[in-house]
Amino acid sequence: MIRKRTTLTTTERKQRLFCLLFGSVLLGAALGIVMLRWQYDGVPTSWACFLGMFLEKRSSLAALWLGSIGNILLFLMTFFLLGFSAVGQPFVWLLLLTYGVCMGGALQMQCGSGVLLLIYFVPVSALLAVASRESLRFSGKFTDYGFRDEPTDQMCHQLRMYCARFVVLLVLLVLHTLLYSALFYAIEM
Repeated sequence: MIRKRTTLTTTERKQRLFCLLFGSVLLGAALGIVMLRWQYDGVPTSWACFLGMFLEKRSSLAALWLGSIGNILLFLMTFFLLGFSAVGQPFVWLLLLTYGVCMGGALQMQCGSGVLLLIYFVPVSALLAVASRESLRFSGKFTDYGFRDEPTDQMCHQLRMYCARFVVLLVLLVLHTLLYSALFYAIEM
């Protein structure tokens, strides 16, 4: 008799978690668009400019790159630091939702050229969803290490892998922002 599998594989769990995290970004973007759309006159909208206003002025290539990487790098480093917190998991979800709200506001304010912004925001959102997944996983492992008798060698290996993953995410983020800045600068000219 063949038994049905009742549990998910590791790959399926990772995929579902990634989908939930990316869904959190999309929910935040929808909330950001709604918040900006039905906002009263005179209420500050500086939160919507947090991720960069690429389409407002002509800029040099270096200014475009710094504008595109600056605040995203802040989100990435915050995810990295939240991984070292035993109680950081709810804050990872909240930070990802906050990123989505800021992204939705930026898209709403610059909606004239949505395709150019989606070329930037979709890959960055995927990178931040992966960063948040790694932060959630390491926060759980950090909690296990603190409350159980785990071998120190295993935790050192986990820490090295965690740092290596974030270095790879940082390199991918830098490459993506460089490519986007060059593309936007070429189109802007």
